[in-house]
Amino acid sequence: MTTSTAYCESVPASVLHAEISRLGVEHLLIVPDTHQKTLLASLKDDPAFKMHTFSTEDEAICVNSGLWMGGAEALVIIQNVGLFAAMNSLRGVCIDMHVPTCMLVGQYARNVNKPVEEDPTSGCRLIQRMLASIDVPCYVIDSADDVGVLSKAFAQSRAERGPVVVLVSAPTS
Repeated sequence: MTTSTAYCESVPASVLHAEISRLGVEHLLIVPDTHQKTLLASLKDDPAFKMHTFSTEDEAICVNSGLWMGGAEALVIIQNVGLFAAMNSLRGVCIDMHVPTCMLVGQYARNVNKPVEEDPTSGCRLIQRMLASIDVPCYVIDSADDVGVLSKAFAQSRAERGPVVVLVSAPTS
């Protein structure tokens, strides 16, 4: 008999939605993400948020900067592969210009039955090391018990005036 050990589990969209509501953000800056599709569907119907959809992660990061300069609070919701694509904006806008940027990043294609270090998908296996190499703090949500790190990351991004990433390991449910 074969048994499977999950290293991370799906977090209900309602749990993440409640945590996002506590952040005090009014703008959600998203690039469509199949990994977090149930969360995005839940947030879309909430009148407390203005949801802005972008074609690229670069656009979301730059609009986050403009909203912050104008006094608004936002959360960027994207996928890991898109974060790799947006490295220049992450560096130039968030790091060099000291723009508070909290990003909820889905671990697209994550194999939940393997430790992330053994995941053959480079986007999952390399994202934390890449962020560490440029001194971007990173937190991981492996289960519903970890959702509180989002509030910690959001506060840290504001206190340190820079980017902080929260990875969502398993697809939301």
